[in-house]
Amino acid sequence: MSCRPDTLVSGLKLTVAFILILVSALAGLATGFTYRVWALVLISPLIALFAAIILHIYEFGLVGGVTIITACLVVSELAYLGATYLMHRREISVQDEIDGDPGEQSQQRVRRQHK
Repeated sequence: MSCRPDTLVSGLKLTVAFILILVSALAGLATGFTYRVWALVLISPLIALFAAIILHIYEFGLVGGVTIITACLVVSELAYLGATYLMHRREISVQDEIDGDPGEQSQQRVRRQHK
């Protein structure tokens, strides 16, 4: 059984695209756990530049390259949002808004108001 060269090239291109998207997601997670949202202003162009260089080396076309770079940026930002949500999920409580009772975290800074 022999593999055709075009099958190997398309498989390699798919692997490269998958690895770029995975690395972008990891960069987004690391940024979300470490830095604030302003870090995305620096990280996003670096991800796009790195992906463009790698895609150029592996001879991706314009449409395929732009699609993969866009996917890398979207995945990175979604991973950032996921990481920040995981870090701050205890501070976000829908229960407090619905029933008005304090959630798991007590509200120490709220003073009684006498009218």
